[in-house]
Amino acid sequence: MGGMTAAAPTARLPFGTTVERVRGGLACPACRAPSSLDEPFCAHCGARVVIGARAGRRPADVAATRSLQFAFLVIAANVVVGGLTFAAVFVVSDAARLIDAALFLEAIKLIAVGALATASIRFGVRGIRDTADGMLRRRGWAVAGIAISACFALLVTLSFALTLVLALR
Repeated sequence: MGGMTAAAPTARLPFGTTVERVRGGLACPACRAPSSLDEPFCAHCGARVVIGARAGRRPADVAATRSLQFAFLVIAANVVVGGLTFAAVFVVSDAARLIDAALFLEAIKLIAVGALATASIRFGVRGIRDTADGMLRRRGWAVAGIAISACFALLVTLSFALTLVLALR
């Protein structure tokens, strides 16, 4: 046993993790015997004592949820500003002012939807990236948030470009 050393496990736990506690420390996942934070292996059966994540929300789950929430806000902002644009058609009777009003409202929609879509995509990517083990329960929410936001951002950008082309004619 001369030159053999073993690294001592750290007692610091990553943020958001908990330990299944029994009297005297941890519970071994294999035999459910009490173990200690200072021992990486069970004294009873020799199995590795793993400190697992809590069954509640993980930060990646929250990011995936935020991604989908921002995607719904993208849809809501598009509907609200689209309604304002539709109302401007009835209020403004002069054709020259109508194009200017439409361009102005399309620019507002581009800024609002662009900001919300960017936030949605960033949260979705963070939610997917933060799960190195691939066990994100809400991975579909993150992907849906990214897809919805990207589609609406593309449509709003094309709508602004077409309105700009009409205004420049």
